[in-house]
Amino acid sequence: MKTPALLVISSALLLCACPPPPGACATTGTGSIAVTFAGLPAGTDGTVTLMGPTSQTLTMGQTVMVGAGTWAVAGGLVTVSDPLVRSVYAARVSAPNFCLVKDATQAVTVTWTKVATSNRLWVGNGSGGMGSTHAFDSASLATTGTVASSWNANLVASASTAFDKEGNLWALGNTTVDPLIARFPAEGFATPAAPMADRRIDVPGVNCFPRASALAFDRSGNLFVGSSCKREVYKLPAASLEGSSTVTPSLTLTGFMAVSGLAFDKDGNLWVSDGSTDELLRYDAASLEGTSATATRRLKARKSDQPADPSALKPDTLAFDKDGNLWSSDFGLNLVFAVPAAELTGTGPRSATPLVRISISVSAVLEGLAFDEGGGLWLPYSAGALARLSPAQLTVSTGSGAPTVPDTIITGSSLGSAQGPAFYPGAKGTPLFHALP
Repeated sequence: MKTPALLVISSALLLCACPPPPGACATTGTGSIAVTFAGLPAGTDGTVTLMGPTSQTLTMGQTVMVGAGTWAVAGGLVTVSDPLVRSVYAARVSAPNFCLVKDATQAVTVTWTKVATSNRLWVGNGSGGMGSTHAFDSASLATTGTVASSWNANLVASASTAFDKEGNLWALGNTTVDPLIARFPAEGFATPAAPMADRRIDVPGVNCFPRASALAFDRSGNLFVGSSCKREVYKLPAASLEGSSTVTPSLTLTGFMAVSGLAFDKDGNLWVSDGSTDELLRYDAASLEGTSATATRRLKARKSDQPADPSALKPDTLAFDKDGNLWSSDFGLNLVFAVPAAELTGTGPRSATPLVRISISVSAVLEGLAFDEGGGLWLPYSAGALARLSPAQLTVSTGSGAPTVPDTIITGSSLGSAQGPAFYPGAKGTPLFHALP
């Protein structure tokens, strides 16, 4: 019995699904379209859409009788399950647009190819080792050990990364002479050579350093960028990201002392961490559609459960789990904590008690968080290493005297210092833009 594919999404970037313009193509009578599927793993089927005088969806290769006329055939993305990070396959269609003549048969082959950025954990290399960006195949992450990265090279930008739905990698520039943001097409990672950025985006006036500290896509594909030195957050509309350009933000958020992390919740609200004020700030989704917005929720996560201790943790990078809890890390204390989803609602200032406070070894450098498909949390560990906290470990608070020893520790044989771990696709159920269903 065939295992159903976990996802099919039509993608305009992969194929235009628009019917060809009518011309001399006759529309009388019927013909046949013979569709053949290729490239998917055994037991997995994709889906294609036929668009013409009528429309229909095919879930396997077959020949169908349809009306004559102009037709378009579109494939999409297919995901295949994995314990840590799924594989994604993108479709190419041999004849995406054609005129079907009466009594004729049009052959169409739909070929799926694995997206090179999928089924991997991606990390920036802060110092030492080889290359600015590394990837580790899912299969190499299952157990503790020293492994070689499956891909590493120097990119013009890698300080912090995010993926779009098609698996293209977006990264912040490393220096003031690099673009503020660069996009690297997914297919460029299919070979050992470093891909060239096909889109280079700058924002006027951001000429200090470090120029940017975080980036995150909202659910509509708009890109939000936090600037460390300007202490601002910029909204770059999706339409402005279609090519290389200098983009004037449609919205600029101000009033921060620092911008440490950005993340969107399931309702499309933006959360910003300000480590200098110890605050987690929420900007409601509706307000982000305008030209100005203010935080409607300002949270501080309590450092201690003792009522007499009002001190707060210093949030850095951010990540939401499948249950809507907001996770962050305190770089100075080497501690990971979670603010419960129930504390994220409402308005105004509030002191929140974390679900857990998990102490990590003092040798760890906590620069980034990423959840995998199994609900484990990956973070940079000691020099050259990455670590996974298992779902069970994420429920138990620990102190600095007996820090949590991660369930899995991966040492990269050519990795100097890991930062900003990220998966493509994002874990199912999380609110990440690239968390495919």
